[in-house]
Amino acid sequence: MKEKYVVNFSGGKDSTAMLLRMIELNMQIDDIIFADTGAEFPELYEYIKRVEKYIGRKITIVYPNRTFKESFFKKIESGKLEDQIRGFPFVSLPCWWTRDSKIRPLDKANKKATHIYIGIAADETHRITKDKRKINKYRYPLIEWNWTEQDCINYLNKINLFNPLYVNFNRLGCWFCPKQNMGSLYTLWKNYPDLWVKLKEWEKLNIKYTGRFIKHRKSLEEIQKRFEDGKVPKNGPKYQCDQGCQSVKKAFITMEEEELDKPDIPDLDFGCY
Repeated sequence: MKEKYVVNFSGGKDSTAMLLRMIELNMQIDDIIFADTGAEFPELYEYIKRVEKYIGRKITIVYPNRTFKESFFKKIESGKLEDQIRGFPFVSLPCWWTRDSKIRPLDKANKKATHIYIGIAADETHRITKDKRKINKYRYPLIEWNWTEQDCINYLNKINLFNPLYVNFNRLGCWFCPKQNMGSLYTLWKNYPDLWVKLKEWEKLNIKYTGRFIKHRKSLEEIQKRFEDGKVPKNGPKYQCDQGCQSVKKAFITMEEEELDKPDIPDLDFGCY
């Protein structure tokens, strides 16, 4: 079988730094694949165009079979929960939307790949796959180079390709992700009011069909009221743009030293890296 080398690209700091450094080192790359969930922040799509322009080649985009809204209002077709509405992913369980919108489309696109490069940094080795079907295919250049998350940020700053979303977020992912921490939700409320309104509408539907909120035991209305009352999370972004990124509003400039009540279930990092 002819060998095929593929980069799984998310637009996050780690996979971007990996891709660009691989190109500098003249490593073989036959395809670069981005799984578009349809729920990325608008700035990410612009950033991907910048990366394409920088490397002088197109990035292959793959999509899920259904949109998120079509999927979470869909009846479960088999098993103990058959005929029940699926609802939003649980905060404390693996995300079915990640499986449907990223893992499955990437697996399908990578069927003929013999080597798949994954952007996991040297200080995130716990994220390496344990799937025996993929272990022999997957490669982790950042770990081989001993590049940490901060090394990736430093490298992207050096070549003027820092992703401006990291001005406000430590992690990137779907804008509606229930696993994002309160700091990320605060940024969504403050900087993306249209998306925040849509998320509240979806939560109402989620309550109607499943009887539960999207985020822990607090409704988004309760969370918003606390934000409006000045209760602002402490956990702001930790990455610095050396180019003075202005394309993303800096929500955390006015942060107060207050913290929302701790949830019953801890917030989890979300999305791509």
